[in-house]
Amino acid sequence: MRDYTLFAFDLDGTMLQKDGSLSPRTIAACQEAAARGIELVPTTGRLLGFLPKSLTDLPFIRYAVTSNGAAVYDILSEKRLYSCLLPWQQAIDILDLLREFPVYVEIYAEGRPVVRQGDPARAFEVYGFPEHKGIYLKKNYLQVRSLREYIKEGQVCPEKINLPYVPEGLRQELRRLLLQQEGLNLVSSVFDNLEINAAGCHKGNGLAALCQILGIDREHTAAIGDNGNDREMLEYAGLSIAMGNATPEIKKIAGAVTASCEEDGAALAIEKYLLKKSGCDMA
Repeated sequence: MRDYTLFAFDLDGTMLQKDGSLSPRTIAACQEAAARGIELVPTTGRLLGFLPKSLTDLPFIRYAVTSNGAAVYDILSEKRLYSCLLPWQQAIDILDLLREFPVYVEIYAEGRPVVRQGDPARAFEVYGFPEHKGIYLKKNYLQVRSLREYIKEGQVCPEKINLPYVPEGLRQELRRLLLQQEGLNLVSSVFDNLEINAAGCHKGNGLAALCQILGIDREHTAAIGDNGNDREMLEYAGLSIAMGNATPEIKKIAGAVTASCEEDGAALAIEKYLLKKSGCDMA
């Protein structure tokens, strides 16, 4: 079995439990992998400022691929090592399109989430957020009077424009309209959101950029995920692993399938493929 020197992992639905924590088994597996010199890299749709403490408190987590590959960071210094950003003029065009619809809009810029002033308080009544989406409103937001003016005045190039909740019918309509614009990549990390990045911006390219920086060959990388924004990351990696709770599309392209998130599937995958322990039952 091949040795792997870098392990890229999705967070929500993959490495993290529903409460945002890491299970004791996952922590132990990560600690052992790190002790063997394996680089453990969160590769996520989240921005730098929304990585959970349960992860960033681990001393061996040094790098992160964030915002669906739009920004790769050295976590210790918060230095951005690579970026693939939306041009600020195009971001304004997107905002102009979105303001015709009742959707909650976040801008991810320089590792921080930005929203229109007062929108978090309006999320449930105005934008129809379901109760389980409340966790997404607990970010350390920068609230501004106008997202459009914020972008224009500072010529801010976002990592991502995020719509954390869009009802099904409206989501399909927005996807259709946005795809009419050139230079965009649209993905969903969960079934009811929509994430807007620059064309060519995805976890696969972010991971490739980090591997080039670190001098790690793609054949010696392993990756694990569960949803649509993990596709390119899994296609890039030398070993691709789908969670038991992954979408059918992701399971189809993966080289292996592990147990579900709530059954410690990520820990099982680390134990079997990185630590090469026997008796690790997969899904």
